[in-house]
Formats: sequence, C-alpha cells, structure tokens
Amino acid sequence: MASITSPSHSKSLTLSTGHTYAYIHHPPTPQHQTTILFLHGFPSSSYDWRHQIAFFASQGYGILAPDLLGYGDTSKPVSLDAYKANAMAAEIIEILDHEGQEKVHAVGHDMGCGLLSRLADYYPERLASCVFLAVPYANPGGRFDLGMVNQMSRQVLGYERFGYLGFFVGEEAAGVLDRFGESFFTLFYPHDPDLWISHVGPTGAMELWLHDDARAPLASYLTEEEKAKHQQIMHGNHRFALNWYRALVGNINAEDELRAGLEPALKMPTLMVSPQPSRLEFPGVEENMRVVAQDLTLKHVSTKGHWLQLEAREEVNGILERFLESVDGAELR
Repeated sequence: MASITSPSHSKSLTLSTGHTYAYIHHPPTPQHQTTILFLHGFPSSSYDWRHQIAFFASQGYGILAPDLLGYGDTSKPVSLDAYKANAMAAEIIEILDHEGQEKVHAVGHDMGCGLLSRLADYYPERLASCVFLAVPYANPGGRFDLGMVNQMSRQVLGYERFGYLGFFVGEEAAGVLDRFGESFFTLFYPHDPDLWISHVGPTGAMELWLHDDARAPLASYLTEEEKAKHQQIMHGNHRFALNWYRALVGNINAEDELRAGLEPALKMPTLMVSPQPSRLEFPGVEENMRVVAQDLTLKHVSTKGHWLQLEAREEVNGILERFLESVDGAELR
C-alpha cells in the first residue's frame, strides 16, 4: 500500500480509464537514470516490495511500485472486465508515460508475473529487462483448466497444488478471508512452506483450515508489526483482489491474446529467480523459460518458500542489482 510503504513518495494518478492508481515513485539520480517497476501479487500491495524499494532507492535507482488494480489505495472496480490483462497493462504504460519513463526494468512476483508477461507481450519496447520471482512467464492465449491442472499436479507432484483456486473464485471466499484474517495470514506466510502441501493445495483444505481458525507459527522473516500492517491493507479488500483469480479461472484474456497474435517470446534480457527445489515446485519451469527467453539468467535463493523478496531479501536484492548492472552495462558498450 503506497501510503503506508513510503508516505513521502506516494503518488496518485487518475488515468484515461477513470481508474485511480496509487504508486510509490522515486526518481532516479542523475548519475543512474535506471528505473525499476515492481509488480506485486496476492494477497499483497506495494508494501511487499518495501525491502527492495528501500535498498534500490538508496542506490540511486528510480522506483515505480504501484498498488495494482483492486489493491491498496488504487481503484477497486467490481466489473471483471476491468481486470483484463491487456487493459491493466495499458494502465501501467499510462503511468510510465505520465512519469516520463520510456523504458523500465520490470520485476514481478506471484500474480504480478502474469501482468509482467503481458507487458512483455504487448509492450516489449518499454521493458529494458524482465525479472520473474518464484513464478515464470505465462504463455499468451492459453486456456486455464483448473480440473486439468489439479489432475496434472497429482500425477507430477503427488498432491493437488492449486485446489485453493476453486475456493478463491467462489462467492464466499472474500468474507471468509476477512473473517479469519489471522488464520489466513499464518497459512499464506508460514514459517514452514510445506504447510501448503496439506493445507493450501488440496481442494477444500484451505476452507477447513480457515473455518477451524487454525494458526501456524509466524514466518521468521516477518514481524508482528508487519503482519498488522498487511492485515490492515487487505481487510475488506479481498473481494476486489480475488478478481485476478476469477479472471484467470474464467479465461477472460484468451480471446484477446489470440486476436492480438501474441507469440510466447521474451526478446529482452530476462532473469528468473526461484526458491530451492522442493515438493512445491513443478519440474520443467527453467526448461520452459529457456524456450521463450532469448537472453535468460537463472538464479536460486537459499530459501524454499514463495515470498522470495521478503524471506530472502538480501539475496534477491543482490541478484537483481548484479543483473541490472549487467544489462545496463551491455547497453552502454
């Protein structure tokens, strides 16, 4: 949430669509001239980038970290059409235009990686590089079949990995997440990431956890104050943020992407940062990234959880800084 993460650098802009976006903006120093665009996932906001914003701003990098549509201080439309990927990508570009940013290095995490994928497809000329944290590039034009995905995960991983999506797209999900916010937080940001194998992935498991108001130990990379701020940001707003999942499961983007003739290709330098191999990770992710990315760098952090920018913050910052230096240096040569 921009107003909480960095109040002195929080801005607000009403776009041509009528949506108002809140975002954090640090202009680059004259010596640097490099700006990083951070795209968060669920259940989150620009607050999840607090460690990266502080680090890279202190190094002289420019920062653009929006609360994405349905989150934080940004507009929260009810209509699912507002959450189409091409529309949201165009809104991000309008923010870049407003701030005079012709080209940025874009970093995505979780559902933000899906939006980053479409930015790279629709507006490749605006991205100096792409960085995917934990979640890979999503091919355009494909249709998402939740039943098939869960069947495949049972075959490959030995358990359902995405059963929670059926709950997320249901009518009762937002109210349950608000009512059992403490239980949900400790489940989604667990001390032990393997908790997801039994209580997030299998169909119906998350609902049981929440209705029992179960709790898990707080992740070691979070403080009680950070947990309280996160819950303040998300309480009452889950119903809007969950529209991103309804858009995914409802396949509202497939026809637009097929009509646009998008090809699965990343022509700009690309970095994929992954956790350590575990039962949570699908095999073949790196191989698939090599197929679509012409200039690919692959890195792993030492932790095995999903929230790399939080739990492995120093590693992520170091990996990202070295990557950006290599890209910027190559452009100058």
